[in-house]
Amino acid sequence: MELPVSRKTVEFRWLDGNDELTILEARGGIVEQAALVLTRLAAVTSEAAPSANGAFWRRMTVTDFEAALLGLRRFLFGDTMECLFRCMSPLCGAKIESKFSISVFLETATPRVSRGIVESTDRPGWFLLERTRGGDLCFRLPAVEDQISVVGKPDARRLLANRCIESQRRNALAIAAAERAMEAMAPLVSKPLEGLCPECRARVTMPLHVPTFVLQELRMAATGIHAEIHTIAKAYHWDEASILAMPPSRRQAYVDSIRGDERLN
Repeated sequence: MELPVSRKTVEFRWLDGNDELTILEARGGIVEQAALVLTRLAAVTSEAAPSANGAFWRRMTVTDFEAALLGLRRFLFGDTMECLFRCMSPLCGAKIESKFSISVFLETATPRVSRGIVESTDRPGWFLLERTRGGDLCFRLPAVEDQISVVGKPDARRLLANRCIESQRRNALAIAAAERAMEAMAPLVSKPLEGLCPECRARVTMPLHVPTFVLQELRMAATGIHAEIHTIAKAYHWDEASILAMPPSRRQAYVDSIRGDERLN
């Protein structure tokens, strides 16, 4: 797939048991775990191999990072995503299932460059927003490492602006203009899903955080791996490394055969 902001091409690979164990045993925040997943399963074709700790993906824009996560999810599980949430009306509370196409969803994250923005000639990755009140203003697009540094803090928006915006006079109008330009050039991928409750017709909103959603699906798919390792090792006496090297479909086929023999006996 082509990433929306950098226009870099990303290729994915199928996971094996080693990847599944890494997903289940990963530590750190959810975004850091997602960066580790992309390090293992995604590669930008024009770049050297990303570092093993996920630093490569932490330097990407948040837009490209989350688009790559959805691309990986589409590669592994298909284009259709299903979200379950509940109507928040106190008189209803109905469970709601929402389905949407990842490909169509990603089309809404199309970058555009506003007028009056020029690329810095001496600072790679920085842009100049001309004719702002108080003088020219410089900014760069937020990267994943910026997001990690401010997440959970009460003044996260201000801290993010301090990291990504430079101005001779940091007045509110100039900062707002820079933030609008940044949002246009690197549009949100994680954003609320909106619709109507089919039971009470109330308007419902469900926040979609892409790293959380994708990791939850990956963990759910990997939850049976320890039992599968045990079943195969007990039946065939193969070592763990050999079992983990199998793709999940082959591992599951062996487990199904073993359990089928057990039912016949």
